[in-house]
Amino acid sequence: MTAQMQIGLAGLLRQHNITQKQLAQAARMRPATVNAIYNARIERVEISTLVDLVAGLRKLGIHADVGDILQVVEIPDQTEQAARERALRLLGGEPWGLKPTGLNPPVPVKGPPIEEILKEHRGPEL
Repeated sequence: MTAQMQIGLAGLLRQHNITQKQLAQAARMRPATVNAIYNARIERVEISTLVDLVAGLRKLGIHADVGDILQVVEIPDQTEQAARERALRLLGGEPWGLKPTGLNPPVPVKGPPIEEILKEHRGPEL
């Protein structure tokens, strides 16, 4: 698996119905900077920029933190993803390896009920 940084500013602003311009004004930042972070067109972010974003969000009434803007997500590599998909196909699409699709329903078993067999093997009842 590979760890990757995911920027969640766009979702946060949409969730609270706040525009990029409103955030830029509240954070005292250039709108172009907010837009670059919003659209994840950045390679790195200064800590002071993150502090300004959080302060701006809090001014707008959103109790946010850096973790609401940046999250580290794990992405499976191509080989691992292909192996996972192949295994699921072999299991019939069932993620836990339970009954694969297409199996026949259970067939009735002939013989005495299980309760009678258990009485023989349980010993004397108290």
